[in-house]
Amino acid sequence: MGILESLANDASTHYGMSYFDNRIRFHRDGILYNVHALAIPMFEQHTSKNMSNLVARFLDIVCSDWRAKLIGVSTDGASAMTGPVKGVATRIEKEAKYKIYRIWCGLHQLDLVMKYAYEALQCPDGEFNKIMHSFTGYLRRQQKLINDMQSTCPKATTRWTAMGGTCNWMLERRVPLLEYIAKDDPTKAPPSWWWVVIAAINALSEQVNIVFIKLQARDLLLSQQATAFDELAVPICAQIEIDGPYTEDQIAAIDETTNCTFSRWSISYQNIINYLYDQGTFIEDTYNQLSIQSQIEIIHMVGLLIMQIVDGVLNIQAERDSANLSADNLSPVLPHQLVKIPGREFTKIVSVHVNRLKGAELVDKLELQHCQLLFAYQHEPSLKSALNGCDGNTSFESGWSIVEGASRFNVLKDFCGGIATIFPNTATVESDFSVLGWEKDEYRKSLTDLSLEGIMQCKQFDLMSSLVE
Repeated sequence: MGILESLANDASTHYGMSYFDNRIRFHRDGILYNVHALAIPMFEQHTSKNMSNLVARFLDIVCSDWRAKLIGVSTDGASAMTGPVKGVATRIEKEAKYKIYRIWCGLHQLDLVMKYAYEALQCPDGEFNKIMHSFTGYLRRQQKLINDMQSTCPKATTRWTAMGGTCNWMLERRVPLLEYIAKDDPTKAPPSWWWVVIAAINALSEQVNIVFIKLQARDLLLSQQATAFDELAVPICAQIEIDGPYTEDQIAAIDETTNCTFSRWSISYQNIINYLYDQGTFIEDTYNQLSIQSQIEIIHMVGLLIMQIVDGVLNIQAERDSANLSADNLSPVLPHQLVKIPGREFTKIVSVHVNRLKGAELVDKLELQHCQLLFAYQHEPSLKSALNGCDGNTSFESGWSIVEGASRFNVLKDFCGGIATIFPNTATVESDFSVLGWEKDEYRKSLTDLSLEGIMQCKQFDLMSSLVE
């Protein structure tokens, strides 16, 4: 197939200058490389036409046959990126010579799931987020409190990373916060049930943060991302004892006097109470001191929050079609996945890329090596045992290292390596913007775009040098 490559990009504005950042991922000798390509200064509007033209002009210079090599485009899901008529991904798709895969960043979808869940929170005294913003705003204005604690309350936003961090900060400093408010202005204290809700949010956010960190790996595969989302939802369901998924008829038959329901899921009121009690003595005592009506409202609010997050996480689908609707899962790319696929199913996968494979001979070699892999799995106990030990966390490099002996599956590995280059999310593009912000800070605003790009390229100099040796 030759060296295939995938593209991930996003736009951001920093100190009045807009940049369109691009990263490229490719496969070589069993290793996936994820490199920063270029942060292109944008002097025009952030229209899809302007951004796609920038990408095309850049790629025309560095890789004139990129239209034949490109196999995937990953974006953050913004309408300018994914629009079915004029979006950046759509325009690039039309430029490509062969079929490409379109990806809506899994982490951005997770962010939307958490954001919508937080925005939907309704509490006994009004909208949850209004109270949160009012309270954090008060705390951030108290200079004496800040000096005493040597810490400032984080800003509250509906981004789940910020919301979870704010809740954690408050819980860790609950005692000095309440002591200060009692002396300064007792009317600023949030209602007692507030601590119960933020404890529940904090516990959920801690679970999500683990997945968030894991999904930032540079060599992450789409299948690993999907596994990580499952691994996020399943423990939450087990810990809180969420029942489901149910059909509509089954949901309709559930007794809502003892259970909270949402979409395909149900939680008993007692299980929600148990989950709140798990957050510690203070939360248990605070909940027990609430009125019966407040307890009921808290149960419903927390239960809906939990189920909405679980349902949203399990509905995340990174692969998209040309209309940005959910598409079929990407083809398997690891040996332990390929041995589960019969020859006729693998042939269907190959047929999608037959034009890219350039010749019947290569197609024959590819299908033959898949048959040989199936045969080896059946008749080599050590290989079978090793492959059976792989799971959803197995990387591309470690997975293929198991079967690399004598390069007997080299064509199959290269074929899968091309597909594996597809970015499951745009986390590494976001990391480029972080680097850009660190390097061009308030003391270096006059740093030229060329110098800034030079700094970013120097950070991967050793990696790029190793590829040309």
